[in-house]
Amino acid sequence: MKYSFIIWDWNGTIVDDAQLCVDIVNQQLQNFKLNEVDLEYYLKNFRFPVSSYYEQIGLPTDYESISEISSQFIKEYRKLYRSCTIHNGANSCFEKLRYVGIHQSILSASKQTDLLSFILHFKLEHYFQYISGVDNVFASGKSNISHDHLKKLNTDKSKVLLIGDTLHDAEIAQNLQVDCLLFSGGHNSLEILTESDFPIVENFGEICNYVLD
Repeated sequence: MKYSFIIWDWNGTIVDDAQLCVDIVNQQLQNFKLNEVDLEYYLKNFRFPVSSYYEQIGLPTDYESISEISSQFIKEYRKLYRSCTIHNGANSCFEKLRYVGIHQSILSASKQTDLLSFILHFKLEHYFQYISGVDNVFASGKSNISHDHLKKLNTDKSKVLLIGDTLHDAEIAQNLQVDCLLFSGGHNSLEILTESDFPIVENFGEICNYVLD
């Protein structure tokens, strides 16, 4: 096998939650009497750090405001994430990779405690050897925890593939010096993902074919 370990992103890559994120942020925009955005706009403009996206759509970005907005966002997300589903073909892909002996893990910008709850809800925990989230609700620090996550794998970098749905995932893969595969069904559009030189796939069938080819 070309790869012995797959590092998965969570939000957008495994769980189909982009529309939910748009809906929650639109509540914040309403609170500030700002224009709402649609999913198409979000996919073409969402970036990390999240504060830069908030600034673009008009939300205040001082520390106090960002803290309140982030706290309200995760509060709503915790209430509503069960309305989301994982992407079609995800379970089958995880199972095929496990069957051929490829190990899997999750690296996410979600808070660690929330991430574990999300994964348990979807009954996916048995697929992943390591699960790493951040220690805050600002969706920040994924890069900081990525190196420790990679060390845990105890695997040759050339045998590691990171799969994510945003340009931020591409940046993390570059920093880790590992291969990356970008999924266009998440939080960034195909158009945005082409700013990276990494290959792009549209569904989990293509993901499995890419890894197992």
